[in-house]
Amino acid sequence: MRISRVGIVVKPKSDEASEAARQIATFLQGKGVETFPFAIPAKGSAGCSKKRARGWADLLVVIGGDGTVMRAAEYSVDTPILGVKLGALGFLCETTPDSAIASLERILAGEYFLEHRSKLKVSYGNRALPDALNEALVCTSKPSGVMSLMVAKDGEPLHRGRADGVIVSTTTGSTAYALSAGGPIIDSQLDLMEIVFMYPLASGLKPLVLPLSSRVEITVMPEAAQGILIIDGQVSIALEFGKPVVVERSERSAVFMRVSRPDFYRRVREKLKTGLEV
Repeated sequence: MRISRVGIVVKPKSDEASEAARQIATFLQGKGVETFPFAIPAKGSAGCSKKRARGWADLLVVIGGDGTVMRAAEYSVDTPILGVKLGALGFLCETTPDSAIASLERILAGEYFLEHRSKLKVSYGNRALPDALNEALVCTSKPSGVMSLMVAKDGEPLHRGRADGVIVSTTTGSTAYALSAGGPIIDSQLDLMEIVFMYPLASGLKPLVLPLSSRVEITVMPEAAQGILIIDGQVSIALEFGKPVVVERSERSAVFMRVSRPDFYRRVREKLKTGLEV
């Protein structure tokens, strides 16, 4: 793949990100690559923008943390993303500001790998919602509230009971909020979804691993607290009693550009400090 046009996404209100973007743009332009700023809607926007990177960008360089990368992934469609890490974690990022130029040198020389990650399509009534790269979360709208939930798979009930919430996660999201809520680390080569119940009243209720072809419905029942839907920690929507949130596989995917062959467990050891040792 020849890279001739690169969009640059910058974490808002970050001088460090802006300076890194300037250096990256200068380097790419010196190599004859056209660059342009690629703006993404602010965090919390629930509408799906018609502005996409497909067709007029060969690569998106995203400078920021995982939140910025997830927002860019929503609007990149199938355009590869190179994440440049700012901040503490950067699990989705491939490089840092200090090594970004060296990484781009290799990419322009054709020395890269493409890693495809599945997303989840999230539906609620007639609202246009962004896909989830990490997770769709249904939780209480009030701190310490308990919800009454009905969860179904492919039209068949899975569980009805009370909990603080429920997470439907991708494989990518298994190392994010779902992990913090007690879910397993899932190998990135497995294409599936998982359901993690948050502090369920039913003792012994464990996370569930489902085929990615599943259609999951989550309905907040009126016997307890009201709920909200949160997608990738970015978009929040108030939910009505009895009206289901539907989660299923999206037709779109996220594509990440790597300068070394993906090593999932090395990344887990370095980023998450889970106790895995070699």
